[in-house]
Parts: sequence; structure tokens; C-alpha cells
Amino acid sequence: MQSSTEFHQRADQKLEALQDWIETLLEDADVDLLDEALTVILTSGQQYIINKHAPTQQIWVASPVSGAHHFRYDEQVDVWCNVRTGQVLDDLLNDELAPDAA
Repeated sequence: MQSSTEFHQRADQKLEALQDWIETLLEDADVDLLDEALTVILTSGQQYIINKHAPTQQIWVASPVSGAHHFRYDEQVDVWCNVRTGQVLDDLLNDELAPDAA
């Protein structure tokens, strides 16, 4: 398990990268990173909440499409993976958000 400092650094870096990516992908979406939570409001009104959960060292995603997901950092492959399914965080968001970019 990573240290608390490592978790916060990695999670903050991931949230900032997601913010940049989503703002580029979805120019009309309202994307805000505030108080360790990334909020994405689509033009349809659907809302995603992506936040750090320090006690479990996870990134949590609340999706209007697929529900709640918890992701843990996997050092071996350098990605955030769903603790139940193994799906990569970036893949989930790309699958759900990229169709809205078209």
C-alpha cells in the first residue's frame, strides 16, 4: 500500500489530468475541480462526481450512467483500476463521455 502522501499526490495528479482531458473532450460541459472533487455537468444535465477517498486510498466515481465505482491505484501497471471489475478509470470515463463529444 502506498503512503498517505503518495496517495494524495497520485490522486491529485489524476484528478487534474482528468479535468484537462474532459475540458478538451467536452467543450460545452461544466467541469470544476474544487475541494478534492471533480464535478462534470454535461449539457444534458447529467452529472459526474469524481473524488478522492483518503481512508480507502481510492478514487470514487458517481456516474449517472453506470452508478458508483471505486478505483485503487495499481503500481504494477500505473493505472487506477476498479476494485470490483478491474476496469481502468480512463476507460470507464472514455466509454461514457466520448459519445457525448461527437
